[in-house]
Amino acid sequence: MSIVESAPACAARLSVWDSRSGPPAEAFSNFRETICNEFMPWTPELIDDDFHARVESLGFESGTVGRVRMTSISATKTKSNIARSAVDCIHGNLILSGELKVEQGGRTNFAKPGELVLYQSYEPVVLTERSGHPFDNLAFIIPRSIFSPAIHADDIFRNVVVGADRLAGPLGGCLNLLVKELAMASEAELSGLFEACITLLPLVMVADSGERSIGVAKSGRTLREVLRYIDRNLSNPDLSPALVANQLGVSVRYIHKLFANTTETFGSYVTGRRLERVKWDLLASSKRPPIAAMAYRWGFGDLSTFNRAFKSKYACTPSRFRTRSDP
Repeated sequence: MSIVESAPACAARLSVWDSRSGPPAEAFSNFRETICNEFMPWTPELIDDDFHARVESLGFESGTVGRVRMTSISATKTKSNIARSAVDCIHGNLILSGELKVEQGGRTNFAKPGELVLYQSYEPVVLTERSGHPFDNLAFIIPRSIFSPAIHADDIFRNVVVGADRLAGPLGGCLNLLVKELAMASEAELSGLFEACITLLPLVMVADSGERSIGVAKSGRTLREVLRYIDRNLSNPDLSPALVANQLGVSVRYIHKLFANTTETFGSYVTGRRLERVKWDLLASSKRPPIAAMAYRWGFGDLSTFNRAFKSKYACTPSRFRTRSDP
């Protein structure tokens, strides 16, 4: 269900699909076909009833890149979807507007405008866009086989968010040029930009992962493994450096040493991740459960501490935040 629109003679011939080109009642079903054709098998579901979208994509030998603008949906890559995928790939979304929740490998991430989120096509994943907010992103897929086994793609591209500060260099420049020039540049120019992104991506991930500077203890534990364990256990009110150290077979001193090489402490990281979960629940929940229940759900044992932390991070109380977010 894709169409090709006219473009300047020098520009690449994009595959373009727009919901306005057909009957509104068929827009979402046609969109399902487009996404499954362009970006491998997915199972998308509506969040907002008034659906509209525009997909502009271009395929190369080294992958596919496209700009996708739409109202809110959720999309799941199930085991069945994975079984029908011809090639194992790395997915990436550079968020231009809106917010994307990514659940994969027992970890939940939230990507905001200016951030890049990466995840794998060969492991179940759930993507959820923030309801009521238009979503715009540069999406791409890169075959897993392109990356050298030496860079451990299964680890460094597994549900990870690359912050705007880490995209301030050449990688961010190439991605932003793809956004700006996708409809205007020649196919050769866009292919060169995409190849540059593929080359720069593992360099940025390895350099900024913390594993190179922090190293690996004799136990083999890295900062990434510690963060993964924390994210999987945020709902445990007893989560502490001692608990994590005991579960991972390292010393408490080693846990603190890992965080000493970052901009956060163990406590600030845990609090920040818990606040993100509560914030998402406030935005996404239509049944309006008590705020206290949300706080307890994500491991806050003291409501006054939770309220102070929330107000410090988001400049308003949780109840005021929910009121502002109501449609």
